[in-house]
Amino acid sequence: MNSKRWLIFIILLMLLSTPLSAQQLYRWVDDEGNVQFSDRLPPEAADRGRTEMSRDGMRRRDVPPPKTAEELRRERELERLRREQAELIEQQRRADEVLLRTYRSVDDVVMMRDGKIAAVDVMIQSLKGDIRRQQNQINRAQREAAEQERAGQTIHENTEREIRQAKASIEDTLALILRHERTKQDLFEQYANELERFTRLRNIRMSPLENEEQARYSAELENLVECDTQRDCARLWGRTLGYVEQHATQSVESSSERVIITSAPTADDEIGLIATRIDNADDDGAVIFLDIQCASYSVAVSACRTPERVAVLNGFRKALLGDAQSE
Repeated sequence: MNSKRWLIFIILLMLLSTPLSAQQLYRWVDDEGNVQFSDRLPPEAADRGRTEMSRDGMRRRDVPPPKTAEELRRERELERLRREQAELIEQQRRADEVLLRTYRSVDDVVMMRDGKIAAVDVMIQSLKGDIRRQQNQINRAQREAAEQERAGQTIHENTEREIRQAKASIEDTLALILRHERTKQDLFEQYANELERFTRLRNIRMSPLENEEQARYSAELENLVECDTQRDCARLWGRTLGYVEQHATQSVESSSERVIITSAPTADDEIGLIATRIDNADDDGAVIFLDIQCASYSVAVSACRTPERVAVLNGFRKALLGDAQSE
């Protein structure tokens, strides 16, 4: 008798010998790989996969073996990832609803963006006006000090203190202007994302000009250069002074290790510049930032940003970094 017939014979014997009260049979594979049948599941087979059969030999269900600790861990991790994905999808759905309720058209998004940018520009213009007043104060104090020296007098302590305080205030104000400039970049990126999402939801195609504008404002500030070491920063700061002297039509009023300021322009075709070196708090690096000056800070920002002045700002990074930028 071959093995298959022998197996069938055993099953039939078990069925015939099983009491009518037995509800089911169990089929499993033992440690030696042998197929076992029983109307009672032994303890040593409880943690194995098995097949539960009716008393007439029909398959009822398959019971897989208990999961290992690693399998349970993977299942929990997958479930966590599914929940997180579901939450992100729900958050995006709610954000899309708010976006579509807030804006009716692309122009609405652009107007909101430009309004917030304009508000930041107003603050920057006000701070630049403060810097010009502080520089004028320094100029007056330095003239007084020069007159005292020519008269053979000791420079008054109040005069020296006034100059130090004004210079420190200018450095702090320039650092604040840089933070505002970065805030503008963040706003452009935020609204670029909102525009992209809005046009996708509304199935609107952006014009090439609008796409170009988004790319331009999402790029890094061309009038900002970062350096990693004191030596590198000192070298780039020397180049900054040379760049200011080369491109400004106005003479340098003040030059130190932290700030370079030219005299203010008096006409649209004149270029006045101001540069600052802001050291990082946590390492030896720094940020070097170049900005333009205006003849008046009570006018609109666009009146100050002539094409010639903007070109000087946009050429700053390339001029300082040179070949290193293209590597």
